[in-house]
Formats: sequence, structure tokens, C-alpha cells
Amino acid sequence: MNDDVRRGFTDRLRGAQEMNALSKVRPASREFRRLVRDVERWEGANGATRWSREVRVRALVGEAACAYALTGSVDAGRDVLATAQAAAGPLDGRLRGLVHGQHGVLLLRSGDSKAAVRPLTVALDLADPADHRDLTVLSLNRGSALVDLGVMDAALADYERALEHARLLDNDYYVSFAMHNIGYMHHVRGDMPAALKYFDDSVTYLPEGPDGVALVGRARVLYEVGLLSEAEVALEEAASLLAGDGLAQERAEALLDRARCLVGLRRYDDSRALAGQARRLYVRAGNTTWGLYARVVELEAMLAADRTEQVSRTRVSRRIDLALEVAREGDARGAVARFGVSVPARLQAAEWSILAGRLDHAQDVLAEIRRLPEWAPFPVRVQHQVVRAQLAFARGDRRNGVRAVRHGQRAIAEHRARLGSVDAVTATAVHGVRLGNLDVDAALGTGRPADVFDAVERGRATFAGSGRVRPPADPELAALLTAARREVEAARDIGSDGEGAAQLRRQQHLREARRLQDDARRRSWRHEGEAGTPTPTTTRELRSALADSGSGAVVADLVLSGGDVMAVRVSRDGSRLLRLAPLGDVAERVRRARADFAVLANALIPVPMRTAAVSSLQRSLTWLDDALVAPLAADGDLHIAARNLLLAVPWASLPSRKGRRTWANSWVDLQQGLPVRRQGEALVVAGPGLRFAAAEAKLVAGVWEDAHLISGEGATCSAAVERLPDAGVVHLAAHGTHDIDNPLFSSLRLADGPLFAHELDGIDLRGVVVVLSACEVGLSTPRIGGESLGLTSVLLRLGARAVIASVGPLRDDVAARVMPALHAELRDGAMPGTALARAVADEPEPVPLVCFGPLVV
Repeated sequence: MNDDVRRGFTDRLRGAQEMNALSKVRPASREFRRLVRDVERWEGANGATRWSREVRVRALVGEAACAYALTGSVDAGRDVLATAQAAAGPLDGRLRGLVHGQHGVLLLRSGDSKAAVRPLTVALDLADPADHRDLTVLSLNRGSALVDLGVMDAALADYERALEHARLLDNDYYVSFAMHNIGYMHHVRGDMPAALKYFDDSVTYLPEGPDGVALVGRARVLYEVGLLSEAEVALEEAASLLAGDGLAQERAEALLDRARCLVGLRRYDDSRALAGQARRLYVRAGNTTWGLYARVVELEAMLAADRTEQVSRTRVSRRIDLALEVAREGDARGAVARFGVSVPARLQAAEWSILAGRLDHAQDVLAEIRRLPEWAPFPVRVQHQVVRAQLAFARGDRRNGVRAVRHGQRAIAEHRARLGSVDAVTATAVHGVRLGNLDVDAALGTGRPADVFDAVERGRATFAGSGRVRPPADPELAALLTAARREVEAARDIGSDGEGAAQLRRQQHLREARRLQDDARRRSWRHEGEAGTPTPTTTRELRSALADSGSGAVVADLVLSGGDVMAVRVSRDGSRLLRLAPLGDVAERVRRARADFAVLANALIPVPMRTAAVSSLQRSLTWLDDALVAPLAADGDLHIAARNLLLAVPWASLPSRKGRRTWANSWVDLQQGLPVRRQGEALVVAGPGLRFAAAEAKLVAGVWEDAHLISGEGATCSAAVERLPDAGVVHLAAHGTHDIDNPLFSSLRLADGPLFAHELDGIDLRGVVVVLSACEVGLSTPRIGGESLGLTSVLLRLGARAVIASVGPLRDDVAARVMPALHAELRDGAMPGTALARAVADEPEPVPLVCFGPLVV
């Protein structure tokens, strides 16, 4: 009979514990109280036993946790623990350990991590080695306290011990939680791919899918990678999942991290409101330390807004005082709050002092920040260098300003070195925006062309290149991309002309394709990096290279300043800084040119309309030529380094560039003494749906002695990708699509569906010349940090010697005429830009093909 009663009480205890673990705090609290009452009644009638006392103590410990969660009062939890301590008695070390452990948890939840370590350590020492549940929970909690104290190795050891015991316990929830915390440790150490892998794997152990805590952890990694929009969406979902009873602190974390993302997304008012909401939740829960963290994010939102507008000295003075007050409160929390409160708040105070012109005060505040260790949070290290650079430049100390910029960019380069996918590498640029802008603005202030060029290229090189040099073996990623391709093709087969049910099915296929693409993106973020950060080219190196090679080329490094397009013109004879044209006017002419190219791409339009479009296009191209190229005085080769909209200019079509080598890139990637192209076969691929694609491909293949032609049903994505590593020249004649919203899913349509840019990530294309005979695949989409992404940019990041692609609609018959001539020039040894200039020289209408690639001299 006693065994049945014991099993019944034990089952009820476990049920209440599981409810509490799943954040069902209110029903768990009710069950813990009922259980204590029922055990006491049973003991009153039958006498206390060892097992009944243990059930009662564990129920009281659980009720203490619930009392704190529901009231936010540490004292409420301690009152219950006092009853538990009395019930445990002085001789039962294991039960006393349970009470010590819960006391440590209460201290941890209240923000007093330093005080929490001792009772948690006592509890671990007293725990039964065979009690895997207690050892799991205690190890998780002490690990969290050690993280707050910055004792990372010991914290990771605790989390790994927790994972071991959770697996022995066969408890999926605890396994998930331990994996989540190990992922967080990798995040703290800067290994973002490993962190994402652990976070993703932890979710597989949750029967109901991702919970709010899992989403918060994953979003923090995405934030540090620079994927702010993705992190913000995840945190919005997390906050809604964490809206239940007893989840105030977890919800506050989601709100606070979302507020941090919104600062980066320039939604300052929303950020400040969310951070304030998080702060109030923390304060109500008695966790004043995390309340200070939230206050820091509020200050960051205020500071970010103040950077964009003129603010009064009075307001700035108040904000300096407020930031320093928060910093001093952080000091009182010791090491726990140093990198989350004390250092960031002082950096904010220093920057406000710079905005107010109080440079000596800013220097004094910065002097209070000791040198930051390498393991300090990555965003804080970068912010530190930003403020140091800002102060140095404001003082006219260019040398120390540039030194701080380089320190910051070195930290960013080390951070991105662990990232494997092009998607993640380019996203990281968001953390370098302010550093690069400070550098360029200070250089523009000197008026010296060399300073401007060097500053621009320092920033651009930090995020250039690929994240790795070989493709990962990831069957799951390949399967996701294949499935996405099938969904796109299924939607294409239905077409857009049908009605009713057919269109509903088409939309379902497209939605599923997007879901699979999003899953593939997330999967790619888990890949680790291997490639280093490129070394930026300096003006001195560039001029020397041009002189040594005897090149008369002009290099134009374009940059935006005050709404105008500026250029640093560099040749072997010297460098000049030029102001070219208002960006708004350039954007309007580029838009008009693309619209006219779209008209001309239609072979069926009436002659009068074609004549009008040609005339309009020539006016736009002439304006662009006069505004952007004529001031450069480039009589020979011209290399353009530019970003964003300026990469969409049809440079090779401009009147003055007819018959002359012209090529562009997003940075000055100087390469000397290398062959024109990699040795290897010519890979020629013809996709479906183009009238002249097969004939064009056959003519191109006929130009080369060693050519591999893939067409018809054999022109599949896998067939093309498999041959890429062996190719020296690649020609792809296919329908092209630039995906503005998701540029890594820009694609070329082959026999079995779209070949996505994502599928090329990691392939070694060093030295390969790639010709894309397709519409608009030369376009790219700028990310928040300024990096551009698209099919062409991915190919260049993988090492392509040149990519010849169209920045506008390209008519099939024009491509069929131009492409064989282009390849004949390449075969005979012409540089890609020269080959393109010669191939289009006799065309009666402008052709929107552009040669993209590094600067080869």
C-alpha cells in the first residue's frame, strides 16, 4: 500500500516539475501546494518517512521557484525555502543541497550571480551522483551564474555536464536546454556557426517545436552575424510565445534583444519603447542588473537618434549625466555588468560629449575604460574603437583615428573569419558601417585623394571575398535547394494566366519554395569559414602597379558624399578627387536606361516605338557619360570601383567607352602578373525557353577547341555545377532572375529548374571567366551594411576572374550575335573587358552587358 502511495506522490511531483520546466508556472504552483498539503496529511496519519519528507521538500523547493516567478519577489521565494530547510532537517545533506540549490537559483534570477555561485556549488557537492535530474538542473544554473561572472571555461564545463546527465535522464527538454546553453557559449566565444548548429539542434528535442527561449538564443547569434531583420522577426515571435505567467524575465530578454536589433534597423523610437518595456519587466521581477542592461539599450536608441539631428547642449548634457549614472550603477554590480552596462554606458557618454564638442571630457570618460580583452563581446569591442576613432578625428589626430579604425576592422575581420557562407559574411558588414563612415568622412575632410581612396578601400576589403574556399558537404542543404527548385518549377508549369484553383495552387507552390529557401539560408549560416580577409589596396600600391605594368589605365573609386557621387581618380601619374554628379540625378538616368532597355528587348515592338526608345536610351547614356566618365579623362582602360546603384550603370554602353576596355567591381581587388584565365575546358550550358539559346551555345562551343556543351534535357543544375571546378571559361545561356528580396536566390533557369546563387557558394572559381547570357543577372541588392549581393557578386566572391553579365533586359538575337564574337576574343587572349568592348562595338543599339571583375594589370 505504501508503495502505491509513494508512486502516486512521486508521479504528481514529477508532473508538477515538468509543468514548471515548460513554463506552466501557475498550474505548477497549485499542484506543488496541493502536494505539500496532501503529503503532510498522509504523514499526520501514518508518520513521516524518508521518501515522504523528500517529496515534501522537493515540492516546497518547486513552490519557492513558482513564488518568485509569479511575484518577482526573492523574499517570497526565501520564505518558502525556510519551510523547506526545516523539513529537510540538519542531517540529510542531499535534501539540504536541494534547498541550497534553489536559493542559488533565486539569487541568480534576481541578478546577483556572484552570490548565487556558492549555494549552487554546495548543492552540487551534496547531490546524489545517481540523481541525474538534480545534477542537470544544478549544473545548468551554476553555468549561467559563471557566464555572468565571465568564467567561461567553467561555465561550458557545467553545461556539458548538464547535457551528459540530461541524456542519462532521457529528458528531451533538459537535453534541449543544455544544448541551447552550449550554443550560447560558442556564441560568446565568437564561433557563430557552431552556436547556430547547437541552437538549431536543441530545437529538435522540443516536441512542440521552437519555444521562446530557443528563438531568443538563436536571434542573438543572428544579431552578431549582422542578420538584423531575421533576428528581429524571430524575437517578435519569441516575445509572443513568452507572454504567459511566470515568464516575465524571459519575455523581457526577447523585448530587449529586439530593441537592440531595431537600433541597427534605424527604428529608434520603437527600440526605445521596447527597451523601456523590458526594463520595467526586469525591475518588477527584482532583477535590477538586467534592468540596467535595458537602460543601456534605451540610451543607445537615444544616441543613435541624436546622431541624425541637431540637439541642444542642454539635452546632450542631461544625457551625458544619465549615461554616466548608469555606468556607475553598473560598476556597483562588479564584473557581472562590466561589458553589458559599465563599458557601453561610458562609450555612450563619451560620444555624446564629442557631439557637444566637449572633447576633453570625452577623453576623460574613455580613460575610465580599461583595455578590453579579446573575449569581450564583439559589438562592444567595435563600439570602443568607433568612439576612439571619432574622438581622434575630432581632435585632428588623424594618425590615432586611423589606428582605431584599423583595430576595429581587425576585430571585425577576425569575427567574420569563422563565417562560412557569403550570406553571413556580407551581413556582418552592418557592424562596420559606422567605422567605415567615420574613416571616409575624416579622409574627405582632408581633401587628399590618397587618404580618401585608402579609407574607402579599408572598409570595403573588410567584407570582401568569400567565407570559405571549398563547398561544404551538406546533403541536407542540397536537398532543401532541390526541393525549392521543384516547387518553383511546379509553379511555372501552372503559369500565371490561369484562374481560381490553378492560381491558388501556384501560390502554394511559391510559398513552399520560399519556405524551403529560407530553411536553406538558415542552414548555410551554420557552415564554418576558412578564407581570410583580403588586404586592402592603397593608392601607393595601385600607382606602383600601374607604373610597373606600363598600364595607362584609369581607376575610378566612387564614393558618396553629401548626396553627390565623388570619385578618386588614380593613374600611374597621380590621383585626384572629383565631385561628379548628384546621386538622385544619376539614379533617375539609370532607371530610365533600364526602362528603355526593357522596351528594346522586345523584338516585336513597332518601329516608331523602337526608334523612340533608342533615342531616349542614348540621351540617358550620354548624360551618364558626361556626368560620370568625361571628368575622369580616361582615354584608355577604365576600371570602376563602386557600390549599390552605381554598379547598375551600363558602363560599357556609354558612348565614350565604345571599343575601350571598361570593367567594374565593388572594391579595388588588385591582381598583378596573373594569367588572363584559368586553364581548363570551356563549359557551355543552354537553358530552356530561349529561342536562340541552343544555337548560341553551339556557336560559342564551336569557338573553343576544348568545349563541353550541355543543352536540352541534359542541361540540369547538377550537371552544370559538377563541371564548374574543371572549367576555365563558363558560358550560361539561360533565362535569368535577380531576386531583390533574397539575392542569393537569384538564378538561371536550366532544364530541371532554377540554378540558385546559393548552390555556387563555396566553389573555387579562381581564374575562371564567366559569361552570363541572361537578363539582369548583373544586378545586385545592397544589404543594410552596404554590401551588395546577387548572382554576379557571388561568382566574384568565389574568385571568378571576370563575370560578363547584363544589368538590363537582353534580347535573345543580340546575345546570339554578340556572344560568339566575345568568346573568339577571349580565345585569342583578349582581356574580358576588351573582348566585350570589341564584341559589341558594331551593334546598332546599345547592349547592357558589363564586365565585372578584379583590377588586373
